[in-house]
Amino acid sequence: PMGFSLWSLLKASLLVSNSLTILNRDRFLTTVGLASSQSGSATDPKNQIIGLLQAIQYMKVPLVVLNSIVIAVELLFGG
Repeated sequence: PMGFSLWSLLKASLLVSNSLTILNRDRFLTTVGLASSQSGSATDPKNQIIGLLQAIQYMKVPLVVLNSIVIAVELLFGG
């Protein structure tokens, strides 16, 4: 069984980051009912979600590197 550790938390956050990276932002926002326009306050929760989805798109290359490191560690030391 998987215990709660910092390593498990890192892997879980990596999985969430991967899922947000491959998400089609426009289709998701339309389905959820959020417009992709940036009107309104920057502290508005809707605009925060839109900003997060836009920012995570720039994390593709670092995520590939981090995924590779996690895979290598898992192969070397077991899961």
